[in-house]
Amino acid sequence: MPQETTPSTLFEILRSFTTLASTLNLSETVQRLGVTRQTVRRHINTLEELKGAKLFELRNRSYSLTDAGVQCRLEAQAILDQTEDWLRNRSVRARSRDALERVSYKDEKGYSFHAQQHHLGRLWVDAPPLLRRAFEAWSQAELQLEHPAMSSIKAYRLVYRRLQDSWLCVEVGESSSYATWLGWEWAKSAVGRFSQDDPVGTDFDNFMSQAYHGVFVAGGARLDHIAGLIPRARNAEAIPARFQRLLLGCVFPDGEPALALFVARTNRVEISGRAPDEIPEMPAELLMEDDI
Repeated sequence: MPQETTPSTLFEILRSFTTLASTLNLSETVQRLGVTRQTVRRHINTLEELKGAKLFELRNRSYSLTDAGVQCRLEAQAILDQTEDWLRNRSVRARSRDALERVSYKDEKGYSFHAQQHHLGRLWVDAPPLLRRAFEAWSQAELQLEHPAMSSIKAYRLVYRRLQDSWLCVEVGESSSYATWLGWEWAKSAVGRFSQDDPVGTDFDNFMSQAYHGVFVAGGARLDHIAGLIPRARNAEAIPARFQRLLLGCVFPDGEPALALFVARTNRVEISGRAPDEIPEMPAELLMEDDI
């Protein structure tokens, strides 16, 4: 049985693991953390013992992550990020009794964002038509991204491929909420870039992508209501934004998993525990109530 690990030691272990997983270089990891090589090695050995799996391969003094290491890296980084946000009073995460998630977040500029997961049945209660059509097409396509059933809603979707611990954009529909919010010039250049490269900012993208991994791995579906203040261009003033987001696990033609996003801007957003003045309404000209 592995020795009991105290919380403070555990966080140091996770920092050693995530840093080495990022750099794949022991000397650089030691320099970043300000610790000894022996400390990092001890932390990795302890974590591998606790997890019961080999997390790194070491060949010719070169580190690489095992499959278990890749999975653990995502989980460990999420734990560290959530803890840091909580300590800085930037993020509050909660689950209701039915296990649906609610997250509130405040970035370094003081802008607040709120997201709440809703039951998929709500698509037929107050979701914009675009999201209902997207879900129906996805069901008919049996998860296949390029199925003919998906053709009618292709212009409204974003598609991501998972690359290690980042999300690589491989498709931006010209009528998607992202393209019409940030502009088609951005949309045309977004393909082949990571989600954090967009003008909105890395903090917001990290907040937005927290739900991606579970849907991507499970090939399922998730409906979220989201509200906050979001700029429409880099360094621009943030303005009120409300939208519903449908995440769909899909499959590329080569059999690799994909993640499709459909977003519809709407004032029909419900965030539990938030007063109306905390999530101001969007201007009518920015809504996507009747698209498709």
